[in-house]
Amino acid sequence: MVVAALMALVSCAPQAFVVSPEMRGPSKSGLNLAGKSMAVVYLTDGNPRDTLFNASAAAGFATRLEEDYFGGEQAVELFTARGGDGTDYASKDSLLSLVMETGKDVVFVIDIPELGIPTVKEPVRLTSGRVNVDSSFISTASVPFTTKIFVYDSMNKEDRVYGFAGGRSFNVDVYTDGKTPKDVITKAVWKNMASGAEKAGYTAAGTFMSTWKQDDFYVVYYDGAENAWDKGAEYAYSYKWKEAISQWTTLLKCRNDEKKACAAYNIALGCFMCGQPALALEWLDRSDSYTPVSLSTNLREKIKKYTGIE
Repeated sequence: MVVAALMALVSCAPQAFVVSPEMRGPSKSGLNLAGKSMAVVYLTDGNPRDTLFNASAAAGFATRLEEDYFGGEQAVELFTARGGDGTDYASKDSLLSLVMETGKDVVFVIDIPELGIPTVKEPVRLTSGRVNVDSSFISTASVPFTTKIFVYDSMNKEDRVYGFAGGRSFNVDVYTDGKTPKDVITKAVWKNMASGAEKAGYTAAGTFMSTWKQDDFYVVYYDGAENAWDKGAEYAYSYKWKEAISQWTTLLKCRNDEKKACAAYNIALGCFMCGQPALALEWLDRSDSYTPVSLSTNLREKIKKYTGIE
């Protein structure tokens, strides 16, 4: 009888198992950008060459941000602002003003570039397909450049502007008849550099791409209790967090405060895994209101670690 009673007590105690999803960490720049709205502002000084480069680079920059943070959806808006007029875009006031104007959480500013003299390689004859005589050769020009990128994250508690140097070179292909003088090719480079500049912007955004690594999280369940505990655990084990949350939500109706606290903790975990850290913290507060769950502190710390929100 004593053994049976002890087994009954054990079966009524909460248990936990570990899930180890790939977690999005801070970007290579150290900034936590996940879950935040973004805008890219490129500066122009009226110089057509600089404007073409910056507009194209900004488009490539935004595309890479969208691929990493928004599943490829066009969610990063592009804006332009006047540069070279004395405005200090390294200052917090200037960037905060852009945050207000764009209505975004994070603003990237691409400064006016310094474009170097193109280095034109010897033309190469095209051999595939039907080629027009006037464009039967391709000359590749390498264009060196430098620029600065300023970033202000209005949700970052450090409340400061981050500056990053960017540059190296980008390539532009010009089709010729093989006899075109290099000075003529150079002029064509400036007119046809949009594609190369866009690739340069795409590359520059690599500094702000997410880092990923596996991390352990605990899911609570009760063995031999309500069926929703088993179903919720199965869904969580398969990373089907929305389905798991639906199961755990039904458990909030029970009268046992410990079970309600554990269910609310699980819902918090599910919300975090679904990209809703603020809502996850609200559910942890609700869990604590029933009765403290020892795992809550660890989850709070990880929410702060991965999102900066606390």
